Amino acid sequence: MNSDVSRREETAAIILLIFISIVRPFVPSSLVWGLATLQLVLLIRAISRRDWNAIHLGILLCSLTVFCVIPSTRRWPWMLLIPILLYWALVQSFRQLRLTAAWLRVGRPTLPMWIAAATVAVVSAACLLLWFKLARPDVKWQAGLIPTWSPGRLLLLGVGFALFNAAMEEMIWRGVVFHALERTGLPTVPVVLIQALSFGVAHLHGFPSGSVGILLASAYGAILGVLRSQTRGLLVPFVTHAATDFSIFEILVYLAHD
Repeated sequence: MNSDVSRREETAAIILLIFISIVRPFVPSSLVWGLATLQLVLLIRAISRRDWNAIHLGILLCSLTVFCVIPSTRRWPWMLLIPILLYWALVQSFRQLRLTAAWLRVGRPTLPMWIAAATVAVVSAACLLLWFKLARPDVKWQAGLIPTWSPGRLLLLGVGFALFNAAMEEMIWRGVVFHALERTGLPTVPVVLIQALSFGVAHLHGFPSGSVGILLASAYGAILGVLRSQTRGLLVPFVTHAATDFSIFEILVYLAHD
């Protein structure tokens, strides 16, 4: 009975931590510190109970909440990079955190999964182009970040951006978040959908942006979640995500030179 109660409490803490991260983009900045405090309380409670899945999740999500409201760190890549570095430093500093970081695994990619990943990457690129042509969003500030370099240097920059951003986001959502949900014993479908919604909401101001951006990013996050579930690791969703991010970079290069 005690074990069942402990599992239910850990599951509730994990769901609440993720729920807070989902509502956070819609909460006024003055109230976000309250959300961070609540996440910190859940983290402290998890530490006292040695609920390691909730501890991993709490460290990362609480850090993401805090650094998203600090003016100097709420822009990409700092809003993701600094929480990830802080989380990784703590994991490396404490043996039990290192031993319980089971989310970090390559998985077992198969040929059908690679074919599925390639299909997803191509269809995602096509959807992004279609969205851009139909919606004509204002992405001037994003395109303005693209330097006026030679095509060769821009190609290298695009590859670097795609790998870097995909690595950060996959570590968070298909890594720590997915694993924490999975370890609660929830069925695969709710695990995939919850992490996908969290991923989608995080792209409220991304590319795509707004409500359509949340919808598209959530759908994409669900597909990546399925790839993660089927391969039991991060390699296939990471490669797929990197390919899509490279497509985004190419669209921004086109806008920058239009």
